[in-house]
Amino acid sequence: MSVNIVLPNLPNWVQQRINTLYGAKTAEEFDDAFDAFIAQEVTIKVNGKPISRDAYKKMIRGEITGDVGAQVTFNGVVSVPSEDKDLRAIGTGTVGAFFDAEVFGRIVIFGQNQSSTVSSSMNVVVIQDPTLHHHQVGRGGAFDARRVTNLNEVFTDQQNKIVPPFLPPPSTTTTTTTPASSS
Repeated sequence: MSVNIVLPNLPNWVQQRINTLYGAKTAEEFDDAFDAFIAQEVTIKVNGKPISRDAYKKMIRGEITGDVGAQVTFNGVVSVPSEDKDLRAIGTGTVGAFFDAEVFGRIVIFGQNQSSTVSSSMNVVVIQDPTLHHHQVGRGGAFDARRVTNLNEVFTDQQNKIVPPFLPPPSTTTTTTTPASSS
């Protein structure tokens, strides 16, 4: 009996890749997630400035290195499928994603993990990467050769404030003293 494997549609593919990237716990997991998302031949702009693939990888890794996890919230995703009629273009196109990633650090202050929030507006072009070799059917499962070849991101990364736990106000009882009387 054969089972048809259904790959995620274009917007879900981008969301899954971003979640996997920010959720990576080890350098190896991060590298695998990054390589499964970003093509080797890619054009990247961050906050309006061109950046190399390696520099972008170091920048993203720097946001999450040493952290215990992240929670990604997508505030909006819009996609336009490729108009190419070639069957290899299925599941490709352009995606815009607006998300916040709260990244939790290992340092605990007042019982709370230190954290920062990455706010991002990311636009990507996804293609079936022709430089990748497909696995043979039945060996290693379905192969998804989709990769980002053009990425334009506007983002900020800000430390979140840590609020100390509630402390009761100083005591409001007053002590009155009476002057000593002289007799």
